[in-house]
Amino acid sequence: MNHVQTINSLKVIFASISVFMVYLVIVTSMKSDMFHLPTGVLHEPWFTTTLVDFYFNIFIISSWVVYRERNLLASVLWIIAFICLGSIATAFYVFIQLMGLKDKDGFENVLVRKA
Repeated sequence: MNHVQTINSLKVIFASISVFMVYLVIVTSMKSDMFHLPTGVLHEPWFTTTLVDFYFNIFIISSWVVYRERNLLASVLWIIAFICLGSIATAFYVFIQLMGLKDKDGFENVLVRKA
C-alpha cells in the first residue's frame, strides 16, 4: 500500500469511527436515559474505572491538541468537544487533520505542530 492509499484508508477509518459513534449514541439514548441510571451502577467499580480512564485519555489527547494547534481558542473548543462527545469528536478531529494533508505530506504532519 502506498503513502496516499494509507492516508486515504486512515481517513475512512476515522470518519467511520465518528459516524458509528454518533449512531451508537443515538440508538443507546433511545433505549436508556443516562440521567436516570440505576443506583447500583454508580457504585460499580468498573463505572469509576471507566470514568478515570476516560479523563486520562482526555488529558492525553488535549495535551496533544494544545501542542499542535496554534490558536488557544480552537484548542479549548476541541477539548470541550472531546469531553462532551468523546470518541466522536476525537475521531472527527483526526479526520479533519488527515483531510488537510497534501499528497506529498507524510502522516507525521498530523502529529506535529502546525507551521
